[in-house]
Parts: sequence; structure tokens; C-alpha cells
Amino acid sequence: MNILTASLLKLLALLLFCVPLLAKAADAVRLSDFPTGSLGVHAAQLVEGESALGLDEALAQLQAGGFEPVATLVPDFGIGSRPVWLHLGLDNDTGVVQQRMLQAGVTWLDRLDVYVVHADGSRHAVHTGDELPNALGLTPGMGYVLPLQLPPGRSELLLRVASVDPMALPVALLTPDDYATSRLQFGYFYGFFFGFLIALGAYNLLLFIGARERSYLYYALALLSVLFCNVAYTGHGAGWLWPQSTDFQRYVILVAMVVYNVFGLLFASRFLMLAQFLPRIQRVVCWGMGIAGGGMLLAVVMGSQLLAGLLAFVSMSAFSAGMFALGVVSVWRQRPSARYFLFATFFGMLGVGLTALAVWGKIPFSMLTFHAAEIGLVIEATLLALALAHWMRQHREARYLAEQVARQDALTQLNNRRAFLEAAQPLLDTAVRHERPLSLVMMDIDHFKSINDRYGHKTGDEALVAMANMLKRLSRSSDVVARWGGEEFILLLPETDQQRAVNHAERLRRVASELRIPAGDSVLTMTASFGIKTLQPNMTLETLIEAADVQLYEAKRSGRNKVCSEPFP
Repeated sequence: MNILTASLLKLLALLLFCVPLLAKAADAVRLSDFPTGSLGVHAAQLVEGESALGLDEALAQLQAGGFEPVATLVPDFGIGSRPVWLHLGLDNDTGVVQQRMLQAGVTWLDRLDVYVVHADGSRHAVHTGDELPNALGLTPGMGYVLPLQLPPGRSELLLRVASVDPMALPVALLTPDDYATSRLQFGYFYGFFFGFLIALGAYNLLLFIGARERSYLYYALALLSVLFCNVAYTGHGAGWLWPQSTDFQRYVILVAMVVYNVFGLLFASRFLMLAQFLPRIQRVVCWGMGIAGGGMLLAVVMGSQLLAGLLAFVSMSAFSAGMFALGVVSVWRQRPSARYFLFATFFGMLGVGLTALAVWGKIPFSMLTFHAAEIGLVIEATLLALALAHWMRQHREARYLAEQVARQDALTQLNNRRAFLEAAQPLLDTAVRHERPLSLVMMDIDHFKSINDRYGHKTGDEALVAMANMLKRLSRSSDVVARWGGEEFILLLPETDQQRAVNHAERLRRVASELRIPAGDSVLTMTASFGIKTLQPNMTLETLIEAADVQLYEAKRSGRNKVCSEPFP
């Protein structure tokens, strides 16, 4: 009798539990007409109070109407939320057992408890989350995926989620085929994403090794740090690289976010040359990096995952907005390549901002907003690579122009003395090595001081420019022509013996005397004197120049407007 009474009481309790739920069967999701995507709007939620709830207590709250309908496709509760229960009624109206794959939550959830209560009162429970080693069902890129066996009739699916980090709860039921397809698609997506960042980061590291330009180093480290951050928060790290290291998993995502911010700001500071052109902003950037890095170190030492999470997401949001602001200021200041930087940081800010706000619970969570960071970062990385290439090209051009200015006479645009010596020495070495003829010509404008005194320095400059243009016009491409100083010019003539050098100098002397320079109401005419020396054995460039200068002095001493050389052998 006692056994019979006990059995009847258990049956009555089961009926009392099931009848209210069966009365709500119309609210259950039918497997024969199952919606695709996240099932948030079909679920109900309950946020725990001060004391934790067990399954029976949660079921009692469900019976008592304590659960509230979810208004979004993906419920999200931000950082530091109280544990949350989610309920979803499932109606297997197919008449046969159905297998489904439960896709729930995001990969960084601390604790995920899954309960399935069937119509016959049987229960099935799975406990997982990244606070557990080798977390069951952790599927990189997808969250937690667990197999469910659903018998005919109604089943109650309840999830309890606890996490200090931002708590987003996408829930979907997939057929095995849909799950295989989704996993393959995620594999392709992350294969491309990781491969792109690795290749771009390695390429910029090689450029840094070759060019020793720190912009390449900071950009490569920023790419690799965001790659590591993504590996961590998509679950690839906890699933493949450190499945046993639960303490490491607690902070790795948050620390990686701040490290990425620091390297990104170092790159921006170097790329935009803030220290040189915007020193006040540079100091603000340095303070920001110090506060973010020091704050995160303090949070880890204190063991405060909540503080670390708040700091990481505030830092990421400030970083995205700050990078865009730096681009705006740099465009306003007309800094080189700033437009590339602005467009790149806009997409990066948009992507990272959407993902951060979605997982923080400030905007609706969806697959698009969740993966907006990866999409934005690919666009940003591509545009920043173009910006860096454009920036380096501008720097090379600026260096080339600076070198040209350093090697070029500003007035005549001829080589200056330094450039002449650098170009002449290899030609002389070649002539000596192969025993080839080479001659040097020194030229001086006659009575140039009187030209300046009579017509003024402006006319004197015009005379120098006219003489330089004549030399450029009548010289061969292989000749080295330079302004030696003042009114003196020098010419190195490869493959030219003494007779040909004299003939060339005579031609120059004749054409120089025919030049006409307007000088107010009159016309200026000029003459020039030339000294020639042909290379002899054991001569250096210095002795060759000295010997030609001796012949020039002789031309001027003997009356000017002459070409002098040593007697022909």
C-alpha cells in the first residue's frame, strides 16, 4: 500500500509539472516547421537573483511564469551580468526520434549548462564552458555545439549561462547536414582570414628586416596581435592550442585586445609622425597606451576578470574611435597618406565597434555584427597596407629629391662638386684598368666679376645659367659636367684623347662667345677660357684636376678666350 501510494504521488507530481507545460505546447517550436537562424524570439529568459538556481528551481520559476519572453533573435547581457536561464520549448511532431545539433552561446562563456527535459520526465544534462578543461562541444567560430536526441512529443530545453565576459546567447538547432555545412563554411572563412593576416604580417616583418623602418614592424605586430586575439576569442585557442589552460583562457582574449590596441597606436604614431607634427596628441596617445597596458596588468595581478573585461572593451572602443580621429586630424593637417589611413581606420572602427557593441549588449547580436570585426579588419589591413606602401614611396621620393638637391647646384641644375667627384672616380678607375683615353676640361668665364659689377648679380646668375645650359646641350650623355664653384665649370670626357678634347673645348669656346644675355637696354656677351689635361699613367683624379687647372691658368694668363693644353706628343 505504501509503495502504491508513493507511486501515485510521483505520477501526480509529474502530471502537475507536465500539464502546465503541455498547456503551452502551442508556444513550442515544431520540428516539422522549424525556423532557421537564431531562436531567441521563440525563447524565454530569467536572470538569477543573489542565489544560484538549480534545474528544479528553474522549472518551478518556469511554471510560475517567472521567465520573460525574449524580444531579440540573440539575447545579450553585456559584461558582468548575473547568470541567465534560457528556456525553449521543442515539439517533435514528426513521430520519430530526431537528432539535432544545439548551437549555443559564444566560445568565451565561462559556464554553459544544458538541460533537456522530455515529456516522460527523463532528463539529460551537459556541462561545459571555457572554465572547464577540454570544454565539451567547443567548436571554433561557432560557439558550443552539442548533439540532442529529441523523442516524439514535447521537450523542454533549458540553458544556464554564467560568464564575467560579455554574455551573448545565440541559440540554433541544426540538422547534422546543416551543421557540417556551417562548419565547413566557417573553416573556409577563418582559413582565409588567418591566412591573410599571417601572410600580410610576415610580409611586413620581412620589409622591416630589409628596410629597418619601424612602421613595418609596428604594423606587422599589430596584425599578428589581432590575429592572436581572434584565435583566442573564436575558440581556436581553447579548442586546439591550450585546452587545459583554463586560467590562461580567462584573460588571454582581454589581454590580446589591449596588446593589439598598443601596437596599433604605435603604428599610427609612427605612420602619421605624431611626435614631429602633433606632439601634444602624441603625448595623449602615450598616456592612453600606458593607462591601458598598466590597467590590464593590474587587473590580471588582482585576479579581477570583470575589471579586465571592462578595461579591454573600453580600450577597444576608444582605440577604434581614436584611430579614426587621428586620421581626421591628419587629413586636416594635410599629412602624407592620411586619406588612406582615414579610410582604413573607418572600416576598422566600424567593424570592431559593431562587434564590441554587439557582444557588450549595446546593439542587437547577429552573425553579421559578431563577425563585423573580421570583415572590417580585412578591409582595414588591405587599405593600411596600401597606405604604408604609398607612405614609403613618398619617403623614397623625398629622400631621392633630397639626395638630388645635395648633389645638384641650385642655380644651374648641374652636378655640384660632390656629385662630380662621386661620378668621376669610377670612370677614371675604368679608364686606368682598361687603358682607355680620358680627358678633363676646366672652364672659367672671363671677367665674370666685372659682369656682376656692371650688370648686377641677377644678370650674372643669368649668364651662369646660360653657360650651364650650353654645356648640357653640347655634351654627351657619358660626359660628367659640373659647376666647380663660382664661375668655374668642369667636364670629364670618357673615351676622349687630347686632340678630341681640344676640339670639343674649341667648340664650346666658340659657342660661348656667341651667347647673348639681355641686360636692361644692352646685351651681354661673354667669353670663356679652357684648360685641358689628358689622363696619364699613375695619375689620380686629384692630380688630373690640378693639371687641368694649371692649363686653365695659362689660358687666362695668355689673354683669355683660349683653350690651353700640354703640347701634343
